[in-house]
Amino acid sequence: MATTSASAPKSKSSWVSFLSGGIAGVTAKSAVAPLERVKILYQIKSELYSLNSVYGSMLKIVENEGIKGLWRGNSATILRVFPYAAVQFLSYESIKNHLVTDKSSTFQLFLAGSTAGGIAVCATYPLDLLRARLAIEIDKKPTKPHHLLKSTFTKDGYRGIYRGIQPTLIGILPYGGISFSTFEFLKRIAPLDARDEKGQLSGAYKLFSGGIAGGVAQTIAYPLDVVRRRVQTHGFGDAKAVVNLEHGTLRTIAHILKEEGFLALYKGLSINYVKVIPTTSIAFYTYEYFSNLLNKL
Repeated sequence: MATTSASAPKSKSSWVSFLSGGIAGVTAKSAVAPLERVKILYQIKSELYSLNSVYGSMLKIVENEGIKGLWRGNSATILRVFPYAAVQFLSYESIKNHLVTDKSSTFQLFLAGSTAGGIAVCATYPLDLLRARLAIEIDKKPTKPHHLLKSTFTKDGYRGIYRGIQPTLIGILPYGGISFSTFEFLKRIAPLDARDEKGQLSGAYKLFSGGIAGGVAQTIAYPLDVVRRRVQTHGFGDAKAVVNLEHGTLRTIAHILKEEGFLALYKGLSINYVKVIPTTSIAFYTYEYFSNLLNKL
């Protein structure tokens, strides 16, 4: 995440932003991987694992697949998250430093965050597709990510490995913009007791700000995440949710509203609150920590 002059150097070199962003993404996603898998299973209405409680679903996964089952699909997440987070943070820093004319403008920072998120999605989307499909597998022997990618491409070509990118891009634009701009805003209004004698923000305040930024952004963009996962996993696993792949994002949302009601668009959101706040907090904090550390080298 970008920093103000009070909390870090005004600009970071590209390699610092890239490396720090990658480390932040991998650390944060791996920490909450079990919750992410349960959330995806809820979104697609898994026949076997969509139980009435997160704890019950996790116990069922462990019973059927062992403790490793909670991290099923996380290998694809790690393969995706490092380049995704690295590209996102690097793009954000580059746009902020070279194109944003007013560093205190929430709107300009929103656009910078949205653009950075869109760039990162396009660069790594096939790996996100793999993560979703691996997460909903119910076989005891998991599929290797590279085997799934090869079979998907062989069967459906480029359209297959980019299936669901439309709702993903529509969702990441507000999500990326809101999360980055909210984090920057909260840093600007930080109280004096949140800074040390050198004027640097405390780790606790960065965790708090990152969590709030992620929670606000996720709430607004969540229905598009439900659509994304259903489109990505249609025809795979034991999903009860059905989508028409010929329909666009808005038409799919309208169909869900008609057939399942408003709450279906927020299925799994409570899990996401538990997940997204620590995820975003850890990501922003880790990014700031390694940025400051690497800038001293």
